Amino acid sequence: MAWKAVSTTMNKLNKTLSAVAVTLAAASLTTGCVGKPASAYERNAAAQCPFEPSEVGGDVRLGYQIVPGNDLFIRNEGLLEACLPNVNVSWTRFPAGQDIVQGFAAGSADIGFVGSTPAAKALSEPLNLDVTVPQVNVLNQESEALVAKNAKSIQELKGKKIATPFSSTSHYALLNALKQAGLDPKHDVEIVNISPDKLPAAWKSNAIEAAFVWNPTLAELQATGTTLIDAGVLGKRGAPTFNATIVDRQWANKYPEILDTWLKLSHWAAAEYRNNPKPYISANAAQTGMSFDETKKQLAAVHVVDSTEQEEQLKKAATALHNTADFLQEQGEVKAFDLKHYQEATEG
Repeated sequence: MAWKAVSTTMNKLNKTLSAVAVTLAAASLTTGCVGKPASAYERNAAAQCPFEPSEVGGDVRLGYQIVPGNDLFIRNEGLLEACLPNVNVSWTRFPAGQDIVQGFAAGSADIGFVGSTPAAKALSEPLNLDVTVPQVNVLNQESEALVAKNAKSIQELKGKKIATPFSSTSHYALLNALKQAGLDPKHDVEIVNISPDKLPAAWKSNAIEAAFVWNPTLAELQATGTTLIDAGVLGKRGAPTFNATIVDRQWANKYPEILDTWLKLSHWAAAEYRNNPKPYISANAAQTGMSFDETKKQLAAVHVVDSTEQEEQLKKAATALHNTADFLQEQGEVKAFDLKHYQEATEG
């Protein structure tokens, strides 16, 4: 799409959901967010698939974020292209998971890496997208947190402005944190929608007092702020969040071997992180633009789920997605289905 067309689209955001998704995808390629520029990606001719490559042909469009994990490792090393030499592989970077969900709604993504909150929204009304959740990627722990400039407790945020990316795991966690602290999210505080790439600038200004966000943006805010609560604590209190893979069901039915190759590669990457972490960390550092040590620290703040844990975690994910949808329904954001609907999504 020409840049002039992108500009025109951005001035007409409210016309169609498809236009929204296209604009967000294009914006993600040009904004100054953390990480290697999306346009810098090229097929790595020296990459070697860690198992027998598939000869299947076809196309796959992957929507990703700058969040340390398997997908950034695979992307940096060119492993998917090496394992699928006859497949047209394209990667598009998005600011947040909700933007990826909008990409699915517009028919512009086949595989995406999103948090549990946008996944729950994708599976609920009014979107009710025909997607599956075949894999849980990471469990959020210290990787997402509420950070304040001056407050030392959540209660001290009453009357203050708090930023978070809307419809994200951080947004869901923030609402739960406020309610558990006895604050009404709709009346006691002002919550504003700011994407991770824009948060550092807002933080340096007087625009906000606190923010709930994930790494690597979180680490930047923590350098000058006080951490009040993190996703790991909230998970133990009944509001777990995680990152997962979502897949367009019609695409998966057309290209099952491509999906199987991706899942096999992702499981291999998770095992590689456990057994040979240095290349994994280095690749993530290259994609995020952080140092090796900072990337190592941020990966330690999540639990990377390996293949031996997938069955158990997917069962838990179905319940968590249902509970998340119920919570979002209370906030007037979605209409939740019964548990069986989310179980079917995690069972393929």
